[in-house]
Amino acid sequence: MSTWISRALIVLAAGGLLAACQPGATGGQATRSIAVMGGALTIAGPAGYCIDRTASRSGPDGAFVLLGSCASLGRSLSFGSPRYPAVLTVSILPGAPEAATFAQSFDAIDAFFRSEAGRRALARSGEAAKVAVLQSEKRGDVLFLRVRDQSQDEGRRVEPEYWRAIFALRGQIVTASALSVPERPVPQTAKRRILEELIARLVAANPVAKDIGSADLSPEESNG
Repeated sequence: MSTWISRALIVLAAGGLLAACQPGATGGQATRSIAVMGGALTIAGPAGYCIDRTASRSGPDGAFVLLGSCASLGRSLSFGSPRYPAVLTVSILPGAPEAATFAQSFDAIDAFFRSEAGRRALARSGEAAKVAVLQSEKRGDVLFLRVRDQSQDEGRRVEPEYWRAIFALRGQIVTASALSVPERPVPQTAKRRILEELIARLVAANPVAKDIGSADLSPEESNG
């Protein structure tokens, strides 16, 4: 894995979940899709999920998008509501190779996030000891990680355990996560399923012939 990719993953890991945990990070202006980074990617969520425009940001050097229940963000049930109220994040940095080429780095990426430096990057507190990578799994051109972060939350609290996915899409490194808040817990199996649905929506919204191996998320390899 290149030094550039390592640095990119540190930025993506640290930025996205910290933003999701800030006070008031849900309850802004809702929309079902949004173009980021000058149209480089279009972000859209699974059924019932909308983008919180006030908590999302985009620029030429990257983007962060927060998604939540459309009903909650739109302040109206007419916007729709998912069965499970997960909190979804998508963080993006430019400069990725093709999806299949990027996937060749998955073993190194997995090893990095299990290292002290990688766990420090994942930790909301910046303390490596607070984080454990419980499971990793490669499906198609997507790497899934199940992570537990015991960091104390200074802002909006989230449950310690969550799912994260890392992949390349249209020349961008993308990391997507599915979390939940303690007052509205979501089962881990549901978080994983919602994350897969999010990836499918991203692939559909950003069609590229060779990206994500046609989004076939059939199991290939799993590590506990």
